[in-house]
Amino acid sequence: MKKVVRIIGRMNGGGPARQVAYLHHALRNSCETVLLIGTVDEGEQDMRYLLKDTTGVIEIPSMSRSVKALSDLISLIKITRILLREKPDIVHTHTAKAGVLGRVAARIARVPVTVHTYHGNVFQGYFSERASRLIVAIERALNRITTRVVAVSETQAEELIAKFNVARHDQVVIVRNGFDLKGLAACSELRQAARRKWNFRDEDFVVVWAGRLAAIKNVPLLLEVAHKSAHIASAKFLVVGDGPFRTDIEALSGSLPNFRFIGWQNDMLPIWAAADMALLTSRNEGTPTSLIEASAAGKPFVSTEVGGVLDLVKGPLKESSDSCKQAANGFLCSANPEVLAGCIEKLATSPALAEQMGTEGRGFAFANYDQGRLAFELNDLYEKLLKRARIPAQAQSLANPVGRSANN
Repeated sequence: MKKVVRIIGRMNGGGPARQVAYLHHALRNSCETVLLIGTVDEGEQDMRYLLKDTTGVIEIPSMSRSVKALSDLISLIKITRILLREKPDIVHTHTAKAGVLGRVAARIARVPVTVHTYHGNVFQGYFSERASRLIVAIERALNRITTRVVAVSETQAEELIAKFNVARHDQVVIVRNGFDLKGLAACSELRQAARRKWNFRDEDFVVVWAGRLAAIKNVPLLLEVAHKSAHIASAKFLVVGDGPFRTDIEALSGSLPNFRFIGWQNDMLPIWAAADMALLTSRNEGTPTSLIEASAAGKPFVSTEVGGVLDLVKGPLKESSDSCKQAANGFLCSANPEVLAGCIEKLATSPALAEQMGTEGRGFAFANYDQGRLAFELNDLYEKLLKRARIPAQAQSLANPVGRSANN
């Protein structure tokens, strides 16, 4: 049985932690799995509760989000020692910090196959232009020692290959994220109880924004949209999450009657049951979990047109005169608070349109983002890569690459 060591920088709030927690358990029938995790920073939500047990989980306290030369060196040494001891067939890294340390350690330990997943990227929107150029250069160098690069969407794959030029075309495979969506399919049964919990009336149109309260999520834009939507009598904002902008959110929650902040929630099922739509205001995204969950729950969305969000729309986009694009399951907009508020108003005042978009979105989510498919595709990818790794170098040049899809 093959052995896979999976490495993630930290189990903080967000999609990557959900994915690695699921995969660590789901792949146990097909391989021996070890999971290395770092330390969650102060003020971040700790999502280690997603792990069903601690079997095969190794914590590395020195590995955190911040770049600290000494701590990072200690982490690299620890990871390398673990790989030399475990002797894995595959090292699969997730998130930026783990991607750097894990791939270097895998090279030192002579691990046959190295895979890195870009759940998003930190090439733009996070750091200064100079720092971003340095990060891109580092990623290009790292991908020279990486067997396969996993993109979570078609748009992200194109960014990695063409826009940032950090990976070769034949090196990138697309494996969409996967989630447990079964409960969301029946969340309408919880609607009345969930809305009563947060004192929403039947006639209220509940707009849910869920995510990390961080700069990349453009929290100031969210606040502007809430202000611009004050004239929509039925619109009520329900904001879920935690992070550096929590103080700003709490201040607005006390001053706007249409705005409610409830902090971090481990269980999102009641949230989506109470919701009428999802709102996303990010500056950049890989594949946003909130929009996938909302779609599975039968809710339309309004989102800024960024990153992997483009891959969550169903059907052709129809341009409108107000800088908004309409898909079968939601709206994509520029980062303009008036335009975003206008799309919210369209849904709030047209129940039939909202219901139709929700129905389209539910079918799309279940067809493309089931977690069983994620486990199958990754296991299939691992098998193909190991098979190729055992072929002599001369014969490998004649073998077909895995290509753009994990199922090729």
